[in-house]
Amino acid sequence: MREIEELLKNNKEKIDNLVLPDELEDRLRGALENQEKKSKSNNKWIFKVASILILIILISYNFDTLAYFSKKITGFDPVMNSTLKELNEIGKGQVIGKSFTFENGISVTLDAVMVDDNQLLLFYTEKFDEGNIGENGIESIMSIDGFMGTLHEKGGQGIMNDEKTEMKWIISFDAPKFFQKEFKWEFGIVEGGKTKRGEITFTLDRSKAMGCTLKSRINKSVKLNDRKIKFDSIQASETSTVIKGSIQNIFQLALDQVSDNRIRPESLELKLIANGKELQWQGKGMSTNFDGIKFDYEFEPLPKHLDDLKIKVIGLIADYDEDKIVDIVVGDNIKTINIQDQNIIINKVYESDKETFVTITTEDHVVLSRIFLMIDGKKVELQNTISNNNEKKRDGVITHTRTLKFVGTGEKLELKIERIKYKKTVNEVIDIPVK
Repeated sequence: MREIEELLKNNKEKIDNLVLPDELEDRLRGALENQEKKSKSNNKWIFKVASILILIILISYNFDTLAYFSKKITGFDPVMNSTLKELNEIGKGQVIGKSFTFENGISVTLDAVMVDDNQLLLFYTEKFDEGNIGENGIESIMSIDGFMGTLHEKGGQGIMNDEKTEMKWIISFDAPKFFQKEFKWEFGIVEGGKTKRGEITFTLDRSKAMGCTLKSRINKSVKLNDRKIKFDSIQASETSTVIKGSIQNIFQLALDQVSDNRIRPESLELKLIANGKELQWQGKGMSTNFDGIKFDYEFEPLPKHLDDLKIKVIGLIADYDEDKIVDIVVGDNIKTINIQDQNIIINKVYESDKETFVTITTEDHVVLSRIFLMIDGKKVELQNTISNNNEKKRDGVITHTRTLKFVGTGEKLELKIERIKYKKTVNEVIDIPVK
């Protein structure tokens, strides 16, 4: 024990007497500073790595959300109806984002398309920073060409900004065939009396296309005098419900042409009622060609849960051939004639300044659409019609009184009526099976 104590005492004395070299402090301080710098450098690297990892995690976590918003159609809310807004919210539109600029500075951007079995909707923007886009925009007639077929424009709507430099449009076209994928949208502007053309091509993403929610043959008719209005089919999609039918086939059309007993339909009044509620009308079309007289009517989409579906046929407004001659006499006389079950009251016939005037009253929906005055055997065209007044009767019937003006006077006067337009009321209901 004594030896150990002696050894510790000797070493203490050596340590106490130890003299440190001057450069040792500098070396130790330098080593510490280097260690501190190295430590800070490592912290920065770790911080960077951690930041990148956090960013990757955040991006990965939100990738679906970012992609979702990039697929939405933006800037068209004021033009979209509620259905289109809902479809856009769930990413049913295909964003295109291609532009064409004319030499005068007008630019056209195809923003997006939306497709289902009833139609292709085109979302586009016209822009003209140097002027009024409403007066300088592209022509209303346009087309989309695809493989083995052209999609024709059906109609649309747009809205202009307050500065009148930009318009947003949604235009409906025919639905593309299932094999059509590559398209060329053609449009034009009129400048200096000449039409200048532009085009934008796009590829349809079929994964975005929506099908139909209901497709059914109706195959029912309602009677209209000696004719029938036939309802062929109904097809509902996410964006619309389309009813198709015909008024005459090609053989009936040809027979009427030969017998001078033609009908020229102007408007078919229909209501589509789903679950007891009337659906909003969106558009209509009627055509006469080698297939006969056909119509298609478009309504808003059917409700998700459908229990009951009906078509209410209210009536048809059409122009009919007629061949009627009516004697009239100058003076205060009232005479009623009946043409195709429509009463025409001749209130007064008078002359003034070498002109003959005939005042008549009919129901508001009745128009003598092709009428002449025979003056001493000479056929005189109608110069113009002077509207007098409308009157609503106690039974709800509205009548219209107007005066027909013809140039010339004579001893023998006859009204020659060659066409009459009126509304034929039908009021029949067609039930459509939905199960």
